[in-house]
Amino acid sequence: MSDSASNTAFVGRSNELAAIERAVGSARDGMPTVLLIGGDAGIGKSTLVAEAAQRAGVALIVGRCVPMGGETIPLAPLAELLRNVRRTRPELLSDAPVLTSLREWLSAESSPAGGRSGGGLFGPVLELLATLACHGVVMVAFEDLHWADAVTWDLVHFLARNLVDERIVLIGTYRANEVGTKPPQRRRLAELARLPTVQRIQLSGLDRAEIASKVDNLIGKPAPAGLIDAVVARGEGNPFFTEELVSAHLAGQAIPAVLSDLVAGDLAELDDDSRWALGVIAAIGHDTDHGLLLQVAEIDEGRLEGAMRAAIDAQLVVVDRDNDSYRFRHALIGEVVYAELLPSERARLHGRIAAVLAEQAPQVLARADRAGELAFHLDRAGNQREAFGALLAAADAAETVAPAAAVRHLERAFELWDSVGDAATEANRANRLWQAAEMASATVGNERATEIAREAFRYGPPPRGAAWGHERLGRYLWTSGHLEESAVEFETAAALLPEGDGPQAAPVFAGLAQAELMLGRYAEAEQLARRALGLLPDAAIDPVPWAMARRVLGIVTSHRGAPAIGVDYCREALAVAPSAPTKALVLLYLGVALLDAGRYREAINEMLDASADAHLTGVDASFGGYMDSLAAEGLLRFGRWAEAETLLDRHVAEALPVGGIRLAFVGALIAARRGDRDRAHALLTQAHALPVDPFHRQFLDQATADVHLTFGEWAQAAAITERALDDGPDAALWQARFVMLDSVAQVELALDARARRETVDTDAIVPRLRARVDGIRKAAIANNDGLEAADTAAHLADAAATLTRLGDADPDAWAAAVAHWQQLADPYRTAVARLHEAEAAASSGAAARAAEALQDAHRIASELGAGALLADIEAVSKRTRLSVAAPARVVLVDGAIERLGLTAREAEVLSLVAEGRTNRQIGESLYVSEKTASVHVSNILRKLGVTSRVDAAAVAQRLGVA
Repeated sequence: MSDSASNTAFVGRSNELAAIERAVGSARDGMPTVLLIGGDAGIGKSTLVAEAAQRAGVALIVGRCVPMGGETIPLAPLAELLRNVRRTRPELLSDAPVLTSLREWLSAESSPAGGRSGGGLFGPVLELLATLACHGVVMVAFEDLHWADAVTWDLVHFLARNLVDERIVLIGTYRANEVGTKPPQRRRLAELARLPTVQRIQLSGLDRAEIASKVDNLIGKPAPAGLIDAVVARGEGNPFFTEELVSAHLAGQAIPAVLSDLVAGDLAELDDDSRWALGVIAAIGHDTDHGLLLQVAEIDEGRLEGAMRAAIDAQLVVVDRDNDSYRFRHALIGEVVYAELLPSERARLHGRIAAVLAEQAPQVLARADRAGELAFHLDRAGNQREAFGALLAAADAAETVAPAAAVRHLERAFELWDSVGDAATEANRANRLWQAAEMASATVGNERATEIAREAFRYGPPPRGAAWGHERLGRYLWTSGHLEESAVEFETAAALLPEGDGPQAAPVFAGLAQAELMLGRYAEAEQLARRALGLLPDAAIDPVPWAMARRVLGIVTSHRGAPAIGVDYCREALAVAPSAPTKALVLLYLGVALLDAGRYREAINEMLDASADAHLTGVDASFGGYMDSLAAEGLLRFGRWAEAETLLDRHVAEALPVGGIRLAFVGALIAARRGDRDRAHALLTQAHALPVDPFHRQFLDQATADVHLTFGEWAQAAAITERALDDGPDAALWQARFVMLDSVAQVELALDARARRETVDTDAIVPRLRARVDGIRKAAIANNDGLEAADTAAHLADAAATLTRLGDADPDAWAAAVAHWQQLADPYRTAVARLHEAEAAASSGAAARAAEALQDAHRIASELGAGALLADIEAVSKRTRLSVAAPARVVLVDGAIERLGLTAREAEVLSLVAEGRTNRQIGESLYVSEKTASVHVSNILRKLGVTSRVDAAAVAQRLGVA
């Protein structure tokens, strides 16, 4: 589908066409590509896409972003895409159950009253496009992204990130000059461009030869050199400007200097009906079907058809044959037409559009998009009284699904409040201000939420009481980093609580429970959370405070040593979350609990999905960075560092200080493990400069101590860990984490002192540390019904093994730690433990075991790119004279296999034994269980008549052929 009505032959763009052709070829091979095509207005982006699709013989589906009086219509391109699919392949939207949400969203009878979040559309859209691509490559174009709303950008990013093997070429076009002046959109493009599947194509003007060819085609004969020179000079190679300039020339008009002159000249040639019809389309602001145009224009159908025919003949308007709607040939024409209208004409048109919209069914007007459109036109019509009511209705419609849009509606209503007279008396200004503050906290930012909340207090009591209002204000201040001011508000809220407990007090108790958690006071947080839940025996009574109290209880339970139970509590909270902001907050807590539980893959997936949904609903300004930091931490622990860095790079500055802290310290950990000391310390400095509450202080202290240990800064690490253990909260999970780091720091300091031949009182150090480890283990098991949580168990096993470094070498203690880290699927910690196992084995004379452990540590560290750890491994290798290179692969010849009496599978296993692989690694290589691999190894030792893996490897190397 092209947005051009020109019948001239396509000119130029050979390199760009070749790039798109390569993308189509990749898509045919199951490798989807994303193309971002930028250029000035009229440069030919849409035409290029249409031409490329036609030449490649592939389907093209287009959705256009639509401006309306300088604002955007949310998800306008998705609506157009779906309408086109419904016209051409209606069965796709009628058959598949997974596409139910798309059908409902398209249906004029649907209503958001049921609380359906737009986030549910992304997956079905991807599913629909994948289905379309089953029978061949499909090009999907989102045009004019410079006019895209945030939700549309998020949809494009979601599709770009989640295309795997679909035969799809995803295209986004945008005006480079307009995007260049909008930092948020520049950031969006930069985020997209970092994805590995994304390619950028920047269109510049056509050269003189190409312009000459185009002008020749337009006038049907060789053009005079003077005309070509004038078009090149005036149009600067812009294909659209070129066509308009030539059209003006053929009409006998003087060649204008700017496009507005061209459009004004074209408009002057039209009759009154045509100019009025174009003005209607410009005021409506998007593709307009004939029925709507007829209603708004208020001229009889015959005259309207004649008017539109004249506009089409003048090449100002085209008919989109896929949806039978009128559209300006180029959006710039619509802008010029709108500007040419008299102010009174614009106001009259907006008023008429509003009147037509108001005639729609109530359930249609209840939709967030329609309600917002009605409010916009009433406001532009100057009907402030009705616009005021419509803005409030639009805010209510958008509150659960698009809180950012709801805030904008309310902010405009506040501007009109004092000018609408008695229309405002029916509205409660204080309540509306609190509504705006709550949504601003999740979207615009907590500084603005604080301002609105303070203003709300001046207009009367908060809707849920003064205690609730001060608790909310405290929350906004805390999330803004004003920790001392927030503490005052929390104290005020506690003092204002009514004496008799009732459901109305539950939100305050829940909010204060969250505040106590952030202050690191776990006992108080639990008490308040349980008190809130006691007042709400059924979540349905008031789901927001119920979910808040439940998620707080989840983190308290998790940190005390039972993360699995904490995850369950958070999931229960998620199940009742009634709105996008509430859901986003619960998801943050769930992400923390999942990481505590060692369920890294689950945490990564949950947080990536949560981040996408946050972008969709507009709450990413507050929560997006924190969500991505949790996903990045999971990827860090999982050993997928490059993916983690991609997530971190998406965030330059965070409105939520604790989100910035998390992003910085995760980046510092990755930099440290890669061996980049300067970057690691710079990121830690950045994190420590932000206001941090006691709850997040634990995370930051852990990361800081870890970085210090990575670079051998033992004393700095010990100072942090000792303080954290002495002054930190009584939480088993944190105690276990810090005692491991502290054990490393204390042991390394002792070993350094011993190397300097200083007296080291090992008999005092080791028992003290061991008693602390044992005490934490006992408390953790008691808090988890007799079980030891995986994360706690791993840290304590590592701490216990670390203490053996000051006494008799104990490789078995390190092997136990290795097993715990492997259970958590943490390759970095596994490699560190394997390194120490190698040291201990070498010290105890088990050379073969030491070599195997050292080689395994080296392999893992190399795969991770862990520069600092590789340096440590090389040092141990030199010290022990053990090679980090694995033995060459041995392949047994058939005769040797028969002579040894081995089966074919046993021969495979023996070749892996000769490489120094462990049973677990053999199982992974051969896709069998570790137990099965162990059985094979035992059988091999018996058949070879040897007692060790080293001897078996020697036999293999003697009889094998490398």
